[in-house]
Amino acid sequence: METYITTIETENVLSVQETANTPILVAKNIEKTKQEIDKEINEQIEKNIETAEPYFQCVLNFGDLLDFNEDEVLATLSSLNPHLRLETDKNNNLIIFMATYDSTGEINSELNAELVFWNRQEKLGKVYDSSTGFRMPITNAVKSPDVSFILHSRLEVLENQEQFRTIAPDFVIELRSSKDKLKTAIAKMEEYIENGVRLGWLIDPQTENVHIYRLNGNHTTQNFDETLSGEDVLPKFELNLRSIFKKK
Repeated sequence: METYITTIETENVLSVQETANTPILVAKNIEKTKQEIDKEINEQIEKNIETAEPYFQCVLNFGDLLDFNEDEVLATLSSLNPHLRLETDKNNNLIIFMATYDSTGEINSELNAELVFWNRQEKLGKVYDSSTGFRMPITNAVKSPDVSFILHSRLEVLENQEQFRTIAPDFVIELRSSKDKLKTAIAKMEEYIENGVRLGWLIDPQTENVHIYRLNGNHTTQNFDETLSGEDVLPKFELNLRSIFKKK
């Protein structure tokens, strides 16, 4: 087992994951149904990922030294560290993400393109990539979804200023990379819904599952073989993940 040590020169680091190994998947009972075997394998994957995958995200608490409710503070930090992706949470902590691997960036681009092509036909709003930050209206955190969409009618009432717009997108996608802990990704999706996001997809290539979150609290999961629907949030939008994630 390899061990990765990450050192961050600050006294207020809350969390850094340090170790990694390779999961070994075993289906022990051949009499089990396919669904039971798939569930067992997914649980093994999650167990290995949660406890051992290198995790390049850290949460920094600066106390009263920096106020991330001020857009200029976060914008300045971002400009000084262009290789990092920065977000904040409702506790005024700074969340730092390292750049993703090229495979994750490629999939992100594909997902963004699918939504852009749909929107060019329907012309209902605007599509944003992961470089765009939104200040959440309830928790006041700044979040940057991998893919997001906002209706024109909601954008028209906002002032067009050079700052983070205080708005929760109508729709978001988060793509879980090999570096992301599932528990953290789920907490982020729940915060989106808390702030008014109407529909959110957490796409998990590790287990080939999509966790679907809705504003009404209805949370469902489906696999990559099932077509995703934009429901009433993205009318006529459908996504076949098998066209993006090729079968092995």
